[in-house]
Amino acid sequence: MDIIQPYLNYFAQHPSWAIAIVFLIAFGEALLIIGLFVPSTAVLVGAGILVGAGHLDFLQVFLASTVGAVAGDQVSFWAGRYFGVRLRSLWPLNRFPQLVERGEDFVRQHGGKSIALGRFVPGVKAVVPGIVGMLGMGEMYFLVINCSSALVWSALHILPGVLIGEGLALAGELSGRLGIVLLELLVLLAVAGWIIRLFAAGVSPYVDHVLERISSWAKARSNRSMHRFGRAVSPQNPRSLLIIFFAAILFFGLVALLLLVSGIVGPGAMPLGDLSIYNLMREIRNAPADEVMIPITLLGDNFVLQVMAATMVVWLIWRRAWRPAIATTAIFLFADYAYSLIKILIHRPRPLNHFAGAESFSFPSGHATMSAVTFGILAVLVSHSMSRWSRSLVYAACGLLIITISYSRVYLGVHWMTDVVGGMLFGMILVAAFGVAIEAIPPRRIRPLGLLAVTMCAFVIAGSYHIGNKVELAEVAYAPMEKNVPLDPAQWQDTGWQRMPLRRIDLAGKPEELFNFHWAGSLDSLQAQLAAHQWVFSKTWTWRDIFAYLDPNAHLDSVAPRPALHEGLKAKLTMTFGMPDQANRRLVMRAFKTDAVLVTAGGNKPIFLVSLTEESMRKTMHTYVIPVLTPASAADVQKLEQDVTAAQNTTFIEVKRPDGGGEILLVTAP
Repeated sequence: MDIIQPYLNYFAQHPSWAIAIVFLIAFGEALLIIGLFVPSTAVLVGAGILVGAGHLDFLQVFLASTVGAVAGDQVSFWAGRYFGVRLRSLWPLNRFPQLVERGEDFVRQHGGKSIALGRFVPGVKAVVPGIVGMLGMGEMYFLVINCSSALVWSALHILPGVLIGEGLALAGELSGRLGIVLLELLVLLAVAGWIIRLFAAGVSPYVDHVLERISSWAKARSNRSMHRFGRAVSPQNPRSLLIIFFAAILFFGLVALLLLVSGIVGPGAMPLGDLSIYNLMREIRNAPADEVMIPITLLGDNFVLQVMAATMVVWLIWRRAWRPAIATTAIFLFADYAYSLIKILIHRPRPLNHFAGAESFSFPSGHATMSAVTFGILAVLVSHSMSRWSRSLVYAACGLLIITISYSRVYLGVHWMTDVVGGMLFGMILVAAFGVAIEAIPPRRIRPLGLLAVTMCAFVIAGSYHIGNKVELAEVAYAPMEKNVPLDPAQWQDTGWQRMPLRRIDLAGKPEELFNFHWAGSLDSLQAQLAAHQWVFSKTWTWRDIFAYLDPNAHLDSVAPRPALHEGLKAKLTMTFGMPDQANRRLVMRAFKTDAVLVTAGGNKPIFLVSLTEESMRKTMHTYVIPVLTPASAADVQKLEQDVTAAQNTTFIEVKRPDGGGEILLVTAP
């Protein structure tokens, strides 16, 4: 939060810079060829997120992106009008002859509609305005379609970001650094998607040009083997680019994996980098984000991935695609055993030892390896007979799922960063080998769309079942390690309580309401004592409770108390006390566990910090409601203390706060 917040504050104070960036990105995205390399989607969706979060004005961002898109297309159109057919031979278009040819075919097929449609078709959108200008389209006709399509294009890029931004703002209301965790993941996915798009749109046409020159050179040789090689790598061979692509991944992935392993087992700074990332994730980890990341990591468990793999194999066998079925089975089984063997050989301990046996070792991440293999094989099979852009979409979608599952492992602290990078590299190597082999197989028996549908259905069903059955166990298994600091009664009453926080610390690291008393003992006894005085138990807050917040007409008694956290952790007990004469106000008591235990003759008693706040409802943008926390009054604090200490055999002492904030009770349960 401390790293990103200054940038958000800067853009909020200097919106002109953000608007200028949006304009330049939209303008550059529409220029001839240059638009192939501009990450417009990531930037414009990011600008929409800032709008939804309240840092930028929607109208200014929308107009900047629209005007930029119109201006970029207009410049490209004028270039086509000015240079005419000479445009094809000018740099940089002469470096992308196949792209220009596809753009001309697109214009001939769709006519005037190509201007509007071309904005949403990767690759050709970077050449269509210049081509229609080159072919002599009327300027007024182009301007009308240019402006109208730019409005739609801007809306479709910015509005999703606005919705995400509102969601992040709501998440920020509920827990500050949850928004940062989600924002980190969104940025990671956006960058990954842009890289995949960059390769598909910008690099692959250039590779076509290189392959054409290599093919021509090989065919000019007298050797028969060189002739066969020339035909294999020729762009006219629909499989040539993918074969080269998979072979390159196989080679460079293997080199990268070997370098990564040498950096781990040998002396170097890589383990220190792992430690830095681990500490960063531990710093931002929080309970609401856990409720997102734990289900995500469960989607990468062997059970879910094995169901997906079995579904693919069964489909291929049913379609009598024997070789793909055998290859899929062999790669999956090899990967499953190989990563366990590598774990034992590398013998690298995990950041936190949650597991036993081979799984107690860290490198490579099994989740990253097997998700890369499973989703990678699915992408190769499904995209086997698709066009370049459809294939890019499939690879991007599967790649983002792999990255999301891998990110969850680093977030939860069960793997070092290099573990998941190594797992993804190892999985990519196996998928690349699979891809080289599979490209020689005719696709007609695979039926890619049917395979995609049944496999993703199996993924959703198996994932939902697995999460429903394992999420509670996973919450325990992936819980942050707790410390137990023993204190005897004298230590606790003397200085032990002073070493504990005097106020609740929110996820931004800011002190909030005072802790009113310490409770040493069972929370069941505290709950029973307060229930006897009309306090009502509130269940642990979950993401399902957010739906009640989305009703702008909701009443306070129909929504769960706001999930205020202390140092990233939820309260172990939450109870409310409604005010009979004030429907829009209630008291909320929260008890947070510490790492200290009170050692008594009757056994060890955990120590909890107890706070009291008032809650009232606040409507935001007339779209959702949020319970607002305010400090409890002295009378309310006195009522809570009386209710707590009224039980028989409860002992307590009153001590002075060192900050001059009054007294605090140290209560020992019977």
